[in-house]
Amino acid sequence: MNDRSLEKNKPNPTRSRQQIVSASHRLFLTQGFHGTTMRQIASESGMALGSLYNHFADKNDLFRAVFEAYNPYPLLLIALENSQGQTAEDLARTAARRLVTQLNARPDLIKLVFIDVVEFQGQHLRESYPQVAPGMEKFAQRLRRDPSALRYISTDGLLRAFFGLFYTFHMTEMLLGKPADPDAQSAALQELIEVYLFGILTREQETLANR
Repeated sequence: MNDRSLEKNKPNPTRSRQQIVSASHRLFLTQGFHGTTMRQIASESGMALGSLYNHFADKNDLFRAVFEAYNPYPLLLIALENSQGQTAEDLARTAARRLVTQLNARPDLIKLVFIDVVEFQGQHLRESYPQVAPGMEKFAQRLRRDPSALRYISTDGLLRAFFGLFYTFHMTEMLLGKPADPDAQSAALQELIEVYLFGILTREQETLANR
């Protein structure tokens, strides 16, 4: 056997690790973290059980790798960066539509977030956030470029309300069922955007409430 054949048959650690992460991702989404065993992951990835521990210390370490590979933050940042608008309202509407479109195309992202929230109390979401915080804050600054349209709300408040909108949207679709008609889903999203931008009070009632 020549050197080229030996090199071809040599195990690729990077490929093996990716194979394990991909198999784990599929199982975690269907069975949850606690419902999945390392033995099942080994079987799904087509590798020996002992091989898993050559790459990961334990199942917690493996979930962290899965979350790093499949968490929604990078996709959300791309959607925000590509959103345009001359006013704060236009920017918020465009970003909202882009985010929902992206998340509709990747329902696995929301499922992974729910697994982290339910089974890890959001540990990995918190650990990952500092990496994307500058991009999130940049989006808030873009909203503030239209100062005449915004009441004073902290950056934290702007971002909490904006991203809470999307998790609420997808959570209610899980609870109530996703509308079969795409136009109905679009209308529901538009109503949530209206609530984010203008609240639930009419301007007259808002004026009375502030007296």
